[in-house]
Amino acid sequence: MRTSRTAFFMAAAVCALLTACTGGGGDADVPPVPDASPSTVEPPPQGPLTAPEVDLGQKEVLAEGPRRGTWRGGTAATHPEGDLSITVHCLSRSNPADLTVRFDDGEFGAPCSNLHQTAVTNLMEAASAGKLRITVATEETVRWYISVQVASG
Repeated sequence: MRTSRTAFFMAAAVCALLTACTGGGGDADVPPVPDASPSTVEPPPQGPLTAPEVDLGQKEVLAEGPRRGTWRGGTAATHPEGDLSITVHCLSRSNPADLTVRFDDGEFGAPCSNLHQTAVTNLMEAASAGKLRITVATEETVRWYISVQVASG
């Protein structure tokens, strides 16, 4: 009988310890510990996508957007000789992505963020007056605007 009484007390003690360790006691004032695993949810974009503004002393000869993904291109109206700027604003809906602007004399890239609008301007000297053909290559998740401006004279 003595062993069964000892076994009973031992079982009661183990049960009391287990109840205290699993939060069954009076620890209601202790806040829960947050999960330390990193979040897989991307934060939302921090603002809207806006069109580039026409700079002081400039004339816009081509404006396109808002668009999403690749654009087969457009032709800027006849532009005079002088400085030429191509500005692109972009924002990615998912992971950061690259956008490439191609034009008659070259190309440049813009890294499009998924957190905030990216603005990239490429300045160049136009060798002669004429038309300028522009294309944009990027992923379908990227929204963008483009503006081609020349010095107004």
